[in-house]
Amino acid sequence: MLDFLTSPIRSALRSTEHEVVESVHDTRDIEANLLGAVRAIENATTSIEQHVAVIEGLATSIDPLRASVEGLTASMQDIVALMAPMAAAEHEAHRVGHFLGRHHPGPPDA
Repeated sequence: MLDFLTSPIRSALRSTEHEVVESVHDTRDIEANLLGAVRAIENATTSIEQHVAVIEGLATSIDPLRASVEGLTASMQDIVALMAPMAAAEHEAHRVGHFLGRHHPGPPDA
């Protein structure tokens, strides 16, 4: 009997219900996207923290490396200084050999 009054109300309620369901689905999609973005930010933060730790390790190793290179350079200079008289003697022996006409024999001809 009152269908002419309740029919438009039911139609409006159905339309409103449909809009509410759509907005709930949209909200779920937004929440899922936000959750994915938060996880990506967490992963990026962890990665950045690991990179910072590696860079800090490299920075702390520079001074010991520099000291090692300086020590190696000093050792090489000492070796060169020790070898200088031997090189001079070898050079002098080579000169004397040429002066006396001694030549080192080459490989025999086949």
